[in-house]
Parts: sequence; C-alpha cells; structure tokens
Amino acid sequence: MFQKLAIVLAFLFLNAVTSTYVPRAAPGTQFITGPCQSDTDCASGCCGFNSGKCAGAVIAQERDGGCGFGDASPNNRAAQAIQGPNAEAAPGVNNNAGAAAGSNNAGNGAAAGTSPAPAVAPGTQFITGACTSDADCASGCCGFNSGKCAGAVIAQERDGGCGFGDASPNNRAAQAIQGPNAEAAPGVNNNTASAPAPAAPAANNGAAGAAAGSGKPPGTQFITGACGSDADCASGCCGFNSGKCAGAIIAQERDGGCGFGDAQPNDNAAKALTGRRALPL
Repeated sequence: MFQKLAIVLAFLFLNAVTSTYVPRAAPGTQFITGPCQSDTDCASGCCGFNSGKCAGAVIAQERDGGCGFGDASPNNRAAQAIQGPNAEAAPGVNNNAGAAAGSNNAGNGAAAGTSPAPAVAPGTQFITGACTSDADCASGCCGFNSGKCAGAVIAQERDGGCGFGDASPNNRAAQAIQGPNAEAAPGVNNNTASAPAPAAPAANNGAAGAAAGSGKPPGTQFITGACGSDADCASGCCGFNSGKCAGAIIAQERDGGCGFGDAQPNDNAAKALTGRRALPL
C-alpha cells in the first residue's frame, strides 16, 4: 500500500516539475517574446522585468517595468547601449547604474576579451554582442575599444568609435544617420573617403510587397526573419530590397533602406535610434 502511494506521489511530483520547466535557449539567442530567466538569455539583451519574456530594450521600459527579470531590481542597460546614458527608464530603474564594462583593449584589433566572437551571420549580431568587425553588427558598428556591437553614435562617445579589428576607428555608421559631419570619437577622420554612400537608393522593390508577412504578432519578428512591412519587425525595419528584418542602420547601407512593401524606402527606425535627423533616402 505504502509502495503504491509513494509511486503515485513521485509521479505527481515529476509531472508538476516537468509542467513548469522552461527550456533554456543558448545565452544571447532567445528571440523577442520568448521565455527568459535573465537578460543574458535574450538576443535583445533584455528580459522583461515583469514578464519573464525577451523584449525590445526600449519598449520594455514602457511596457514590462524595465529589463532584468530574475534580478532584485529592473534595469535599462540594453536601452542605454542604444540611446546613451540618458536612455528611457522604467519607474524604479536607476538610470545611473553602470551600464557597460570599461574598455581596455584600445584599438588593439586582435583582442576582445578572452574568447572570439561567436559565429553569427554578417550584419545580425545584436548590440552588446561580441564582434570582430563592423560587418558583424546589425548596427553597423563594432566598438573599437570593446569588441562589442554598439549603437553607431554612442560608440563615438563611449567605445572610441567603431571599427574593432581595424588599424584606426571610424564613424561610418554614425555618418549614415547624421550625415558627413556626424559625431566622431577622438582619432576618427570624419572626412574619410571610405565612408559609404549614406543614402540607400530607391531600389527595385517598389510597392510590390509580394512576400507574405512573418505570420507573427506585429513588432516581434527578429533580425533576418521574413517580414511584409516594418511593423512586423522588433527592429522596426524590414529591408526594402530583402523582405527580411534588419538593423535600422545597416539596412541603409546594405538593404536599400527600410520599408519593404512601400513605394519608397525609409530611414524611420534609424531616426528613432538617435532622436536626430537621419539622412534622406
């Protein structure tokens, strides 16, 4: 009798444990709306404090009580990586909390921390993710001193510019947003001839919008995922020529801008990142 009771109790306990188990994605790979236990689980660098789901770094401040699920208090570190030290913050967030580790490899193109950047598709690595060149990052900027993807403008103030792995820093991604007189870190030649043509040309997509959307809730599709319009993407940018969600800045250089399905490309998401006027397309 006691043996049967013990078996039944063990079965019920096992069932309860497995029903509450949340599978863990590899650190830094969980997509927006996916379950998470900490900020490090999420590709966006933000696990909603109240929701336990990966969220966009800025929208989480408005909707999820900040980032930092599993911590004692919420944070806005991922938002600071995009918007700078005065980034949007949810109530209860200490906006002066140290957001980023100091940089100490000072343009030494070879050495980012103790391990190489993970293999990711070019142009898809998220902000704060490890990188070996600007081409790795959705923002188009690999911090010169940090070896981590960074916002194009904030990197000029905090990371010694972009261009990790190169002999000297650059502000090319910032120029794509702010124009030829863009903010530049010390040591950056703001008139460099190597800066790419900032405006994405109006290309061959037109208003065809032939591709079906992502089939996901609006604003949740991750970078490289299929999209039918900017509204599908967590980044706010559906590549004009590609029909895939893209980083707001790199899309201007690589995908003909944002706005797949529209008659003309746009740079709305790039403007939103800095709160400043981006270059006209």
